[in-house]
Amino acid sequence: MKIIFFNTYNQSFLSGFFLELGTVLSNRGHKILICSLKSRNQNIELPSGISIRIIKKSHKIKNYYNIFRVIKLENPDVVVSNFSFVNPAVLSSKLLKIKHNFIWFHTLKSQMNFSKRNIFIKSVFMRLSNAIITNSKELQKEVIVEYNQKRNKVYALPFTTSIHRIEAVSLAFQKKSDLIYIGCPGRINHDKNQNLLIDVLAVLKDERFVMVFAGKGDLSILEKNPNYELYKRQIIYLGNLTAYEMVDFYKKMDVVVLPSLNESFGLVLIEALASGSKTLVSHRFGALDYINTDTSHFTFDPKDPKDLSHKILRILSSDFDKKTFEDLYFSFFSMDKIARQFENIINIEPNTNS
Repeated sequence: MKIIFFNTYNQSFLSGFFLELGTVLSNRGHKILICSLKSRNQNIELPSGISIRIIKKSHKIKNYYNIFRVIKLENPDVVVSNFSFVNPAVLSSKLLKIKHNFIWFHTLKSQMNFSKRNIFIKSVFMRLSNAIITNSKELQKEVIVEYNQKRNKVYALPFTTSIHRIEAVSLAFQKKSDLIYIGCPGRINHDKNQNLLIDVLAVLKDERFVMVFAGKGDLSILEKNPNYELYKRQIIYLGNLTAYEMVDFYKKMDVVVLPSLNESFGLVLIEALASGSKTLVSHRFGALDYINTDTSHFTFDPKDPKDLSHKILRILSSDFDKKTFEDLYFSFFSMDKIARQFENIINIEPNTNS
């Protein structure tokens, strides 16, 4: 099949996900075009067989026209769009009678504070599509219930990562052999719940533990924690890291802790698993829905610092090794598995009565 993905083409992990998915699909005989709006026109042919079409970004009407023109000229079997590409790509595909007109939807409404108007507009364009792919089962349910979409056209399909294939760039800080480093990647905000780790220091009361935060955001959120001043010597803030630096980050941490209060999916969990890091994750991560095995040994209550403290001590003394966590990645989140699931969806006869 000929497949067009409309998504932002850059150095992000999300862009990398679609690039790697396209590579696997190309190797399986499909013709793949990734189309993106950026500052100038550009055509790129990758060794993997994927074509990249960069269209110069303009005003809204011109962008709609350019997306329509690409779809008309390419006449694909499948169009997949996400984020700001959804409305023009879905509308154009509907007008051009593209057989498989898909939305890949990523965001819980609670994470974006969507208004009733936002939800109504999104629901209208969803009804124009043949299928909607969500990155978690929680989001799948939300699309069906809150956006009033038919159950048989909404599919849950996880993200994955290629971080385990990236060559590391060394971080500036050096580990000390007598300290235990607890890594927490992700932007600093209230929903990511990094304050829990400072509260954990107050529970552990052990100067060997060092909390290492990686990600941009508002540091004052951490500094306002009542325990911050007492334990700030045990806190390291690395700032925003590149993908290459993140590889080294995962290697250097003794344990990776992901304390979010709510994650529709949580790609950072997949990165940690693929890196073979000893990982503890909040039970609020949507990605856990895809793991068909007992997760109690590495999940915790994100509102309970005592629970997390206990889990940290237990995982450090356990016989869980790098392979334990890598096996979770390869069993449930490998790209080959996701590509096969995607193929199963595009091989379903589309629902024309959306």
